[in-house]
Amino acid sequence: MSASKINYRQNYLRTVHFETPEFIPMLYVINDACYHVYQQDWIFDMMESHPFLFPDFVRPQGYYTPSYLPYSRKDHLYTDDFGCIWKTVMDGIVGVVVKHPLANLDDLDNYVFPDPAKFMGIGPINWLEEKERLEQLKKRGQPVIAGLRHGHTFLQLCDIRGYEDLLVDMISD
Repeated sequence: MSASKINYRQNYLRTVHFETPEFIPMLYVINDACYHVYQQDWIFDMMESHPFLFPDFVRPQGYYTPSYLPYSRKDHLYTDDFGCIWKTVMDGIVGVVVKHPLANLDDLDNYVFPDPAKFMGIGPINWLEEKERLEQLKKRGQPVIAGLRHGHTFLQLCDIRGYEDLLVDMISD
């Protein structure tokens, strides 16, 4: 790919406004579960050979030990902010909800919704730090991007109530 004549933020804005960007912006991530399947050196060689996909990659010194998020640790149950209990069978892969806090609607009166000032659904959040992160992006001329975690709204309702029960609730009022 040839050198870009515009910065990343300008290109990103062209993309979202359908104004002929120079390249398609993307974020490519190697999931830590890949280290169970592929040799580290092979993964790092691939990342080094694709600087467009991994522009800031620096090969770690020594052996890389993945740091799994609490909800993606094999055989460790995780309770999220909504009271959903998660289980996974492979380190690095987000599991599934195995216990729904409102599987029984009789529990609704005692259900405590997480405080959005402190929690973002799958762990605590510091909104002042998030504000600072966004301000730093803007100062560096990068696109200021934020979003909701994967699984908000409908999927969150499925996690809290259970998929089948939620659908029955929706059609039966």
